[in-house]
Amino acid sequence: MGFTQIEKDIYLLRLPFGGTTTGVILLCGTQNILIDAGGSAALVDEEILPALAERGLTPADISVLTCTHTHGDHIGGFARLREAGVRKIAVYARSADKVRDPLHYNIEIRKAFPKNSPPPSAGLVGTNVDEILSDGDLVGGRLRLVATPGHDDDAVCFFDEVTKTLICGDSVQHNGTLVQGCGAYMSLPDYRASMRRLLTFDANAVILGHPFLPHGDVVRGREQVRAFFAEALDLTRRYGDFVRKMRQAGVSDIAEIAKALVDDVGGVQPKHLFLPMYTVREHLKEIQ
Repeated sequence: MGFTQIEKDIYLLRLPFGGTTTGVILLCGTQNILIDAGGSAALVDEEILPALAERGLTPADISVLTCTHTHGDHIGGFARLREAGVRKIAVYARSADKVRDPLHYNIEIRKAFPKNSPPPSAGLVGTNVDEILSDGDLVGGRLRLVATPGHDDDAVCFFDEVTKTLICGDSVQHNGTLVQGCGAYMSLPDYRASMRRLLTFDANAVILGHPFLPHGDVVRGREQVRAFFAEALDLTRRYGDFVRKMRQAGVSDIAEIAKALVDDVGGVQPKHLFLPMYTVREHLKEIQ
């Protein structure tokens, strides 16, 4: 399909990902910046490299490769892009060790709910990190890193100070994707704090890592963006109310509550329930 222009100098490549898509963002300018890299070396060769070539670029033309967080579907192509010639990998401090050994972390996040998790992504390969980024750092002279933990502890957004676009990866979950079931966060307090932080930005557009229900992967318009973040925050209240009612009804099994939550929000029951179970676990912690 190739890169689709979303805003001036900002392009989105939608890669296939198990019934939905994962986004890779290209920012073209004085420095060319690539954000996220899909789930595998094969996707780099089959999708990312040809899409770059359509724009007259090679990996050597990428000044910085970075990521919104270190789940396998977002950094699985890092090692291959490095091998292909990307100049520099720069990531948020909390992501650095995970980029160096993504398979280890991929295994770790499945340990909370082993019976409800998919097998580890055995093809994940680590690579070196050249630069460690902190909250507030500027990448390529225009992308401001905004730490937005919740979905995971290393989740970040990038705010383009030229176009006022927030590139959010999976930081804003809403009701999850078609294959996820519902919104997924590993820390409810952090997720809420991140949504409140994003509400303070005067953003004209948001680009997401997947098509999150019901909004898709792009939200445009200042008022629409504010409403989008406010709704994401309010959904944590709705999820919490539902989990509380289930608990009051005597249901304590996390998997059972997670299945019921997916049904309640109108989602599709996922093949593996571990992400909704993380969300339910967080709400149960709050109740207790």
